[in-house]
Amino acid sequence: MNYKLIETFAVLAKTLNVTKTAEKLYLSQSAVSYRLKALEDELGVMLVERDRGFKHIKLTAHGKAFMSIALDWENINDKINNFSSSSLRKTVSIGVVDSVNNYLFRDIYKEIFKSPNVQLTIKTQHTDEIYEQIAARTIDVGFVLHHIPMNQIECRPILDENMVLVSKCNKLFNLKSVDPKELNPEKQIFLNWGDQYLKWHNKYFSQGLNPKLITDSTLLSFDILDQDSWLIVPISAAYSLTGKFDDIYIIPFIDDPPHRSIYMITNKAPLYSNREAIEDFKTLVNTHMDAHRSWQNIFSNKLNNEGQKT
Repeated sequence: MNYKLIETFAVLAKTLNVTKTAEKLYLSQSAVSYRLKALEDELGVMLVERDRGFKHIKLTAHGKAFMSIALDWENINDKINNFSSSSLRKTVSIGVVDSVNNYLFRDIYKEIFKSPNVQLTIKTQHTDEIYEQIAARTIDVGFVLHHIPMNQIECRPILDENMVLVSKCNKLFNLKSVDPKELNPEKQIFLNWGDQYLKWHNKYFSQGLNPKLITDSTLLSFDILDQDSWLIVPISAAYSLTGKFDDIYIIPFIDDPPHRSIYMITNKAPLYSNREAIEDFKTLVNTHMDAHRSWQNIFSNKLNNEGQKT
């Protein structure tokens, strides 16, 4: 069987769009249509339902079944092509939300980076995008901020993180803890940490008062934090600032926000050739999360007993 036919179907099955498939493969739309018809003729089944002009397509039952085979074939073909240079290397691809990627997984990445036998691909994405790619098996492991029930996906919590106030405001210097009611919402750099966090946030801060900035980037929020502003972040992100700034105050709340939960997700039927590497990576993550939980308990107790940390 011609691999190009399978490659074309694999891309089309992910995009469900002939134009996007043609762009990704540097083909004409007619070439995509020809390859799909040739594959269907060879298999003797219809893989895709399409209307006139191919504007709307969806996979048939045969198409959904064959997609799994096509993805396995695609992955194996890549390994064959790279066999001479990386025959002994394990490969793992992961999707991670921004705040986890930047402040929680650095030690994991450093440990993997030292190994000559592992190739790691890291994609920083939103939670919904990570679920989609795990379902399609285009990435192996995902780290997300909420659980979306999907039959083909295994999801389990790996960490609950305390949320703390971060500010450079000198008025907060002697506070052991802070009452959310005493904070000015118009000085806030706002990051959305999920539905439960929003319920807590809306209890204390009027929705009619606009934050100073709304962003989904913790890196950006830290870069622009000034003497006049404040933000609420997971304790791992807050702690990362202590080595960069001397005037950062980290303060727990009198009424704590809901913890930030992190979930690890994988496809229940991962690509066969990646299974060993995926299990090794999951074991490494679990070991680091166990260590992080111990560290978090010590650091949180220190904050609660001694007050703000700079």
